[in-house]
Amino acid sequence: MKQQETLNDAKDRVEASTSLRPTNEKLLKSFKMMKIPPHIKDLMRYMIISKIKCGAQWINILGYSERAHCSFCKRVNNEETIKSKQHMWQDCKNNRQTQAWEMTRKIWQKCTLRPWPLLSIGLIRGSPALSYENDFNKDAERLWTLISMTIWSIWKSRNKNTILNQVITSNKTRETLEELIQDLIRKSWNATHSMDEGRRKVHQCKI
Repeated sequence: MKQQETLNDAKDRVEASTSLRPTNEKLLKSFKMMKIPPHIKDLMRYMIISKIKCGAQWINILGYSERAHCSFCKRVNNEETIKSKQHMWQDCKNNRQTQAWEMTRKIWQKCTLRPWPLLSIGLIRGSPALSYENDFNKDAERLWTLISMTIWSIWKSRNKNTILNQVITSNKTRETLEELIQDLIRKSWNATHSMDEGRRKVHQCKI
């Protein structure tokens, strides 16, 4: 899929989910504002500009052609399934992505009354640029944070299995996701605590 087609698909999916259509500029720059680790920002940026190499792109590369196929499906079912982005992040029944997305959906439902969106590759790509009207609860920020961390967890498990030939346990992807969320919550609490301390000191000086 060419980049403009990728952008249009992302805009279509975001609009279908939120009724608000982002611009190309917002899609290409919004990941910079994400309050997530830099390596996850990079992954989301590579997704929107279609720079993630997977599936058929590996077939003709000498010494790496086996990466065209899903290592999880090969290990579990002895099947040579082309590892497309759709397969890796949404369809594979063996790479633990289902458990990771289920955990993400449950976290979302505990935080907001908005329904969990119908996920697609286009919405995943466009998630950093989505927004809601009257979003006083910061649901848009919460959603793209959860989506990006889930994507990273699945990607990390894929790399360990495909490149390092490690066996991924049924809970490993979910554990990675839990660690990311806990780290985000801890950093958010620390930042808020530091701001509160600063306000108290300023108030004391004024007194």
